Amino acid sequence: MSILENVQRLLTVYAQGVTDLSFSEVAEQLDLPKSSASHLLNQMHRFGLLEQNPQTRRYRTSALLAQASHAQNHSSSWDDQCRQVLEELSERTGLTAYVSTLSGAQTMVIQRLDGRSPVQVVSPPGSLRAAGDTAMGRAMLSRLSASEFELLYGNDPLAPLDPPSQAGLAHVGALAEQVALTARQQHAVLVDAALPGVGAIAAAVRHPVSGELRGFCLSFVAGVHAPMDAPSLNQYRQLMLDEVGALGRRVSDRYWSEPALPPAQWSPSL
Repeated sequence: MSILENVQRLLTVYAQGVTDLSFSEVAEQLDLPKSSASHLLNQMHRFGLLEQNPQTRRYRTSALLAQASHAQNHSSSWDDQCRQVLEELSERTGLTAYVSTLSGAQTMVIQRLDGRSPVQVVSPPGSLRAAGDTAMGRAMLSRLSASEFELLYGNDPLAPLDPPSQAGLAHVGALAEQVALTARQQHAVLVDAALPGVGAIAAAVRHPVSGELRGFCLSFVAGVHAPMDAPSLNQYRQLMLDEVGALGRRVSDRYWSEPALPPAQWSPSL
């Protein structure tokens, strides 16, 4: 039997609620010769999987394993909560809903739910788009610090965006202004911009412990040929603020503990 198999067997013993084990108990539990048990414990201790109490000489699982377990539990809980928000947005609106993260200066789709009224232009998981050209991207960019934003775009407000913006932004300063507005209003709305005929409402949460960003977006058919009526869009926008804001407060994202700047009611001219 390989040492990795014995590592797995011993960790299974600890997973059953055992706090610590002596050398002889390990040999007995795993039915190993003493030489094999000694080698197993020495290797697991050497590589940080076990710790040994200097007084009792008993072995317990290490802080490293505890940290890994905590991170896994956090990740699972965080992802589950994000999924619940995504499902709520899609179910209550019937629209295409996305959850994404930032990959450099691009948005990357993590999940998509099509809803009852999907748009014809959709982005599958893994899709990348320039963050400045989308409501989703601007919502997530608004959660970055000034230094994080400069790391992506530089500190020259007159520098052209690279790649050039498909949403009519002339330079970095123009993007920074839109991102600042998004930060004050806690959401972004873009209609018929980089994607003709498509509109979007987005907001973002940043986990205060891990720093992970998650952006949420509702996408809908829009533009001159299929205008979205203002009351419906304002209703969707409020739902976005309510659902994403509630998630932010649950994870203690302080950004969502402050009231947003009251935006003007949306109209087709915005």
